[in-house]
Formats: sequence, C-alpha cells, structure tokens
Amino acid sequence: MKLKTLKLKNFRSYSQETEIHISNLNVIIGKNDIGKSTILEALNIFFNGKPDKNDLCIENDNSKIEITCVFTELPDELILDDTISTNLSDEFLLNSDGKLEIKKIFPVSGSGSVSEESVIVCDYPDNENLTDLLSKKRTTLKIQFEELGINPEGVNRSKSKELRNAIRNHFYEDGQITTQITQIKIDGKLDNEDNRKKIWINLKKYLPLFSLFFVDKPLNDQDSDIQDPMKEIIKEVLKRDNITPLLQQLKEAVQDASTNLADETINKLNDLDSELAETLRSNFPKEPTWNSIFKLTLEDDRGVPLNKRGSGMRRLVLLSFFRAQVENRRTANAPNIIYALEEPETSQHPDFQLMIVNALKELSETENAQVFFTTHNSNLAKEIPKSSLRYVYLENGRVNVESGLNPDGTDNEQIIDRIIETLGALPDPKNKVKVLIFVEGENDINALIGLSKILNTADDNVINLENNEAVAFIPTGGSQLKFYIEKKYLDGLLQSQIHIYDSDIPAYVQSVENLNAEGVHTKIGFNTAIIECYRELNINITLSEIIDDEDVPEKVAMAVHQETSNTDWNTINPDPVKTEEKQKKKISRAKRQLNNLAIEKMTVERIKERGGFDEIKSWLDTIKAFVE
Repeated sequence: MKLKTLKLKNFRSYSQETEIHISNLNVIIGKNDIGKSTILEALNIFFNGKPDKNDLCIENDNSKIEITCVFTELPDELILDDTISTNLSDEFLLNSDGKLEIKKIFPVSGSGSVSEESVIVCDYPDNENLTDLLSKKRTTLKIQFEELGINPEGVNRSKSKELRNAIRNHFYEDGQITTQITQIKIDGKLDNEDNRKKIWINLKKYLPLFSLFFVDKPLNDQDSDIQDPMKEIIKEVLKRDNITPLLQQLKEAVQDASTNLADETINKLNDLDSELAETLRSNFPKEPTWNSIFKLTLEDDRGVPLNKRGSGMRRLVLLSFFRAQVENRRTANAPNIIYALEEPETSQHPDFQLMIVNALKELSETENAQVFFTTHNSNLAKEIPKSSLRYVYLENGRVNVESGLNPDGTDNEQIIDRIIETLGALPDPKNKVKVLIFVEGENDINALIGLSKILNTADDNVINLENNEAVAFIPTGGSQLKFYIEKKYLDGLLQSQIHIYDSDIPAYVQSVENLNAEGVHTKIGFNTAIIECYRELNINITLSEIIDDEDVPEKVAMAVHQETSNTDWNTINPDPVKTEEKQKKKISRAKRQLNNLAIEKMTVERIKERGGFDEIKSWLDTIKAFVE
C-alpha cells in the first residue's frame, strides 16, 4: 500500500480539516513553528502511537483529534477474517475514489485522558439490515443465512466472504447494491467477539511501516539516535515476504503446543470442579510482538555502544543506514515503508547533507517506499522536484499545505515563489553565466559533468564543467526547484546556448535541426546517444548490440528487470496504467545509474573505444569557446 492523502483535524495548529497530498518524496518547507514537524508526528501517531491531551488544538470544536490516512496501490487479494482471501472492493471497504480511507479518532476527556478508535470511511451498502454484517463471525453469519432462507446453491458456507456476499444480495433483489458514505468502526471499545477486531488486526499487516528519525535529538540512554535505525532494520526484516511465513509457522507451533497444555490443565481441573472447568477455555488475546523479542545494536571492538560515542559518528551511521537502504530495497522482499526525517541537514557537513538528500531521493524511487523530510536549507530544497515540495503557511487563521505543482501538472508559481522567499534560495547568477546548456534532464547533467572531468584529466585544455560558474544547465524537462529559479533569473538574457539532446526521440532530433537551421552562431544543437556500462550494480545483464537511435536506459531497464523479476516487462502489473508507471520508474533509475555510477568507471580509452570521444570533445570545445 502507498499513502496517498493525509488529513488532520483538531491536531495542534491544524484546527480545521487540512488535506495534504502525498507523493513518493515529500519535502516539507515553511517558517518556524508553522506545523511542519506536526505532519511527521501525526503520521507517527497514526502508525505507531497515541497523542496526549496537549496535542488537541486549543481552538478545537469537538474535543476530538482526527488523523486520517488514505491509501492506494492496494493488494488485489488479502486475508481479513478468514483463511480465505477476499478484497476490499468486494467487502465494500473502499471510499468513493476506490481507495482505503482509515480515520483514527482520539477523544480527549475533561480530565485529560485520551481514548482511541479507528474507522474505515467507505461506500457501504445503505440497507440498515447490513449495518453490523462485518461484526459477525462465521458461525453467526451461518445462522443469519439460514434464518433468511437464502438458497444455499453455489454458496460455500465455510467461507465468511461468500456468506456476507449472499446476505447482501438477499437485501438487493435486483442485484443493484446502492451505497452511502459510512464510517465502519474497526477498533476501540469493541467486544472481543466482534469480528471487526479481527479484520483490523489483519488489515494492519498490510499497512506500511513508518519510521521517524530525529537527526539531532538529545543523547540519552533510553532514546538515542543510533537505536532508531537498528530498530527499523529489525521491523523491516520481520515484514519481508520470506520471513513472515516463518514467523507464522513459529506462532502456530507455539500456540498449538500451549493450547494443548492449557486444555490438559482444564481437563485436570474438571476432576476437581466440573462447573468451573466448563467456564474456561484457552485463548491468545494478542498477536506476538516480534520486534520486541529481537534486539540489534552496534558497538565498537571494545564493546562500547555507539550511543555512547559522539553525535557526529551517530549521524554518519544514520546517513549510512539510508544509503544502505537504497541498495537493500532493490530486492523483491522489501516491504512497504515510509521514512520520515526532521531536518537532515542539522549539524551536517555540506557534502554529507547532499549525500543524505540524494539517498532519500533514491529511496523514494525504490519499490514500496515513500520519504518525508522537513528542511530550512535552500541548498537541499533546490535539489528537489517541484512535485515533491509541500509548503506550509498560515492564512486567515488557518494552516494550509500546498504542493509545488498544480493538479494539472503546471508549476504552482505562487507557492514556489513563497518557498524561494522563505528559504532565500540561490544567489543571482546573471553576472557569471556565459553559456546555457540545454539538456533533457538532471541525469544528462551528471553525465556531461562526469565526461568533462574524464577528458579534462587526460587533457587540461578541455573544459571541466564541474562547479563552473560560467555555465548554467537548463533541463528542458527539468522539474527541480533550482531549475525553476535559474530559468526565472535567466529570462531575457542573451547568453550563448548549447543544446544537447538524445537521438532516440524524433522530436529532439527535429528540435536540433530547427535550431541549427536558424543560423545563429551563438546557438548550436547536437543529437547524441548515451552509451554506458552497467556492471557496477552487481547485476549481471546481457545486452544486444546498442545502436545510436535506441533508448539505452529503456533497454538497460528491461534487461535488469528480466534478471531481477519473474514478471514480464509489458505486464509488470495487471493494471496497464500501473505497468506504465513502474516502467517509467525503472527507466529513470537506469538512466540515473548510467549517468552516475557507470560514468565513474569510464576512461578516455573506453570512450574512444565506443567511438564517442570526438563527439563529446566537440561539445566541450564549443562550450569552452563560448565561455572564453
């Protein structure tokens, strides 16, 4: 499951219900004490805990805190209250948008105590005879089935799913089930025999894990920075597909053996007091908490735990944890997880700041992962796609959260400008930039910089584009904040232009032809094909011969997918739309790897071997001529 929407009401500064759109990467920006951290802590409460009385908004209207999470990418089948799989649609547990909407309500009493209940907001059958249908266990459903005189033909009465379906259809003789928005209570003051408790216990198994990290919180023995990633490693491993069946097997074995011993005890009690023995039965009221059983720590060769070491070392471990997760989550066993960080730039060296942000961006692009972090740092924020920016601000007494993009995909210029104003992002480059280099995207920038460094190392007469203030890169498909800012700064300037586009897209080929046909000596275009290696990822793939007009990242992505997955490239998901989305992610990831890791392994000799040396040098010589 993926988190799609978060709704907050009466929680701290969020007095009125505020809806926050969630993507795979979410970077929360705003002034101090406006409600950025509140978003992360609300999610932590939803997944892992409970608020206290002071979390209730002082302007509340009903003494209830409400935190709602809406999920998409739902499992096609799942186990709810039976050993038989069903789906949320057949059980009428989806909202009007076809998503799973779970609301947690926390009433705060006058004495300050906080209780909790959970409901599913869904389009549910509107017949009053079905109101308590989900609360009934199979035995009770069978009784109702028989009392209603439903024809048993074709109905497997050993399956709760089929019994519920038959009972629903009984009350809608025309077969058209009409629905209304309903809140189905699934937790909080429910009788132990209420079937909804079992539904909620099983449903929680499919929800994402949520891990909240504070990079610079105070050091103490009970709650140290270093303990968090180690605990999260245990939680994630326990939820992997190849581990959960083993835990289930162990749980059943322990329960069976324990139940047998308990039943023998009752039998012996029967010899002493049969009436008392008849009132007793064995029961396991709670699911085992595996992550409280397994403990993982880090210590040095003297046995000193890292929470007793300096904060700088602990931050490096946290950074390393996220970098390691990028690699680990490429496996098919990686469970759904949401990572959240509070200001990762705090007390970090600038190089480490950029490393952790890049790691978080890559994490958000892996399967089943989403990332949140707050920041006040303009250098970090400018590396973020506009679609991932969330700006928190106060207007007319209400806290609002808006995205850097409008719903139609266009720039939300008002919000982006407010972000720039809040962060004080980027100095004015007007007096330094002499050449604008237009490319397809950020990955092409990394490739060009990397190639220029390689050629410059062999011949210092070749321009090195790294940190060159005379050059500004403008991705034609650029979505990051820094490109928005640079475009605004550079509007109307008369710098020379170099356009370098891939040759695998006809529109780019035509654009270069049109540009060169203008005959303006300060505007030159090139078409090329990026040809790199992919061996440094420890994934053995086989590629056929690559020709210049092929989409190399797509070809590589297909080869990697074939090596690491059992699904066909064209049918990754039964839903064609989701298949296309996953293909785009894999291609983007392949291109990033080609233009980063693979570039690092290139040499002048390899470039010449591939026949690209003269072409690349001609671009760099043209850029140098314009700079000088």
